[in-house]
Amino acid sequence: MQIVVRSTDDQASNQVLVVAAVLALEWAAPYANITIGQQGEVIVDPKIEAIGGLLRLSPERTERLRASGRDAIHGDDTEIHILENDEGSWGMHGELNTWWATGLALAASSFTARTPVGRALAETLSITRRDDNRAVELLEESQHWALTQIDVAISTFAKNNPRRLGNLLLSATTEVEAVAEAHALLRSRYQADIEKIGRDT
Repeated sequence: MQIVVRSTDDQASNQVLVVAAVLALEWAAPYANITIGQQGEVIVDPKIEAIGGLLRLSPERTERLRASGRDAIHGDDTEIHILENDEGSWGMHGELNTWWATGLALAASSFTARTPVGRALAETLSITRRDDNRAVELLEESQHWALTQIDVAISTFAKNNPRRLGNLLLSATTEVEAVAEAHALLRSRYQADIEKIGRDT
């Protein structure tokens, strides 16, 4: 199943929201193909509740995005200070794609927000610990948003592609059965070893 997150405009803050939505949906539906674009089987418009999806980034991916964001503006190691205007633009020269904008936001030393999305982004960027109460709240909000979108997406997909959904379910069932058979085979093959280890401990 393909889910496309649609960007509503090219303002930088909204571009970062698109990435947050993608990350939240990837968590909610790891079996789906989540992309950014304008056309696809199922279209999802990002909402501010998805901003906590940014907290799903691994440290390694965060560093790669920071580096790409700096490269996009030909920046060196100097501090980056983002000043958002009333439309959500950051006044950067050249066009930032969604991932570059996200990397730039992650690399910024400060983020002065003027829009609702910008304020939510600034709050999320200020979080340093995933176990912080506000981090947990943002993650829960993004999870709820993502799961709601996935429910709608599956309903839409099933309505428009009932045969493909049936094939997907059959394929998933076949894979589960194959794993169960492999597990049973391995267990029977090594049962004596398992029992011996149990007696020795």
